[in-house]
Amino acid sequence: MAYAETSRTKQNRKSKPAPSADALNKPLSSLSLEVRDSSVEGKSTIQRDRSPVAGNRYSRYAASSPLTKQKNTGMPKSPHLNPREGQSSQRQVTGQHPKQQKSVVPKSKGMLTPKGYTMRPIIPASKAELLPVARAMHGDDFAPRVKKLFDPEREAAVDAIQSGVYIGWRCQDFQHDCIRVSKSSKCFCGHLLSNHASYTGRSVMVPCRATRCECKAFAFIPSRPEEAGEFWLQRRPGYDPSTWRAKCKCKHTHEEHQPTGLRRCRVKGCGCSKFFSNFLCCACDRHWEEHETSFETTSMRKETGLPYGEAYLPFHEFPELRDVVLTGKEDDDSQFKALTSGPNAIPESTPTDLALRLRGTKPQESPFKW
Repeated sequence: MAYAETSRTKQNRKSKPAPSADALNKPLSSLSLEVRDSSVEGKSTIQRDRSPVAGNRYSRYAASSPLTKQKNTGMPKSPHLNPREGQSSQRQVTGQHPKQQKSVVPKSKGMLTPKGYTMRPIIPASKAELLPVARAMHGDDFAPRVKKLFDPEREAAVDAIQSGVYIGWRCQDFQHDCIRVSKSSKCFCGHLLSNHASYTGRSVMVPCRATRCECKAFAFIPSRPEEAGEFWLQRRPGYDPSTWRAKCKCKHTHEEHQPTGLRRCRVKGCGCSKFFSNFLCCACDRHWEEHETSFETTSMRKETGLPYGEAYLPFHEFPELRDVVLTGKEDDDSQFKALTSGPNAIPESTPTDLALRLRGTKPQESPFKW
């Protein structure tokens, strides 16, 4: 039986005529589908032109084929459907445009505000409320913390007013000192200013007197983490601030570098040829090597326009903060009155440029000049 069916299949294949060359060379646009009924085999047959894409259901030529079945989803197909992106248009099937609700309403001067909200113009404060904000942040500990933080600079300012010798650490293009230097300030060599030779207001190089120290000129360097902007170290439990040292990019401290020349690192195996600080100044955000230590007199600072006398006190422009630094209390100005009654006091009619800017007056508009 199987042999008979196989022979009949071969005979049907032989009886079919071979396609002509013209039929194979037809263009794709002329392809068509021919449907005819074959009663000999007892079943319907669909005969297509021999084409490599005619039987592909995903081909564009199969769109008109009766074999291509469309799924009936029960919903009419939107004529606005994008066949490439597969996303329908915002317009509905009925062709009506829906009402769009604006969630952002443009205001004047290019400002955007949410719908239903009112917009208030942002006006900068005429005067910075530094003291109320700081007092609210620290509470009752505000005055003691400020006094402890500025004790070294308070000491330096009082000594400068009484002796007439001002020692400051600043950049060359600045008209103010970043840090006031006192006798307890530390030099790059690791020794205090009190361990160096005597100095005057016109001293240029103050060598160190410590034994076997190669330092030939005092160069101030921060000795507390707050002076380098690392104030968060004080909050660590069990932290000892006396162990802190300013470091170079090579991760070695300033005491491990030579105090003269380019200050090469002395650690064995370290290729550092010059000290380059890995910290910034807390007052100007510049590196240590961009600053210099200067010794000046009252007359020198007066000629160059730098603050001196009463104006040299920390927070001279804010009387409340100034009294906190001097006495630890906001309502106690006894120390300030004692200092300003001396021969180095500055009249109130000659404020500094910084004081004028904080008061809202430009320095060039002030009738008072140095």
